[in-house]
Amino acid sequence: MALANKNVGGTPGTAAPAKVKKGGKTEANAEITAKGNEIIAAMSEEERQKLGSLSHTLHFQRLLGLSSQKSSRKVGPNETKDCSTPVGVEFISDIEIQVPRLPVTVNKNTAIDPEKDITYETVKPGQVFEMTYYEFMFLIIRDEYAGLFSVNGDPRGGYFSPKLPAFWRGEAKLPTPTINFRSGSVKASMFDIDQKGPNGWEIKPGYERYAELLKKSTPQRASGKKATVPPPVVISKALQKLLKVN
Repeated sequence: MALANKNVGGTPGTAAPAKVKKGGKTEANAEITAKGNEIIAAMSEEERQKLGSLSHTLHFQRLLGLSSQKSSRKVGPNETKDCSTPVGVEFISDIEIQVPRLPVTVNKNTAIDPEKDITYETVKPGQVFEMTYYEFMFLIIRDEYAGLFSVNGDPRGGYFSPKLPAFWRGEAKLPTPTINFRSGSVKASMFDIDQKGPNGWEIKPGYERYAELLKKSTPQRASGKKATVPPPVVISKALQKLLKVN
């Protein structure tokens, strides 16, 4: 998906532009960052103040993984380690929120209409709740979070960092959500939601809705002086527009 606006020049109070590398990761990020900067520049100061204003109320707990499907994680400059494939994430919210719900099988190649296909579940304050990576994406790009969430007491210790090139080029229908910490490894928190039973791999109690993923043969590998807007905020705002989320 090539965006019409290719002006990635700096706008006061916005993220610095990335150098454009044609056809690669930096080009996709630069295009979508430019779109986010354009949208944010047109917002009022009051609207801008709302971006990420509730990130401190959304607390990361752990990743949910399938040990029956392996992926890898980086553990050193030139070292990787096999690990379970992440398929979901758990959070606690300090306030009552409406959590997006989608089929667990939604992936980057799934065509969805957010206005018609997303349902919502009410989550009470202090309640641990789980989300698939795509449910997480549609939650975290809301203005009140703007791509940011709390980790270990740091109100912006975690951030949404989607893989964008295939989506930008029109080769995927959705970005690929990924989750990162400002410090430490998010995958170190992995909790396996499957286990080997007498009849093969099975989903642990409490996570039954993920059972359909075991059928897959291969894992899916998404006032005053204005402060600089963090890249996750800019990208989240652009994706709101591109994914048609209000």
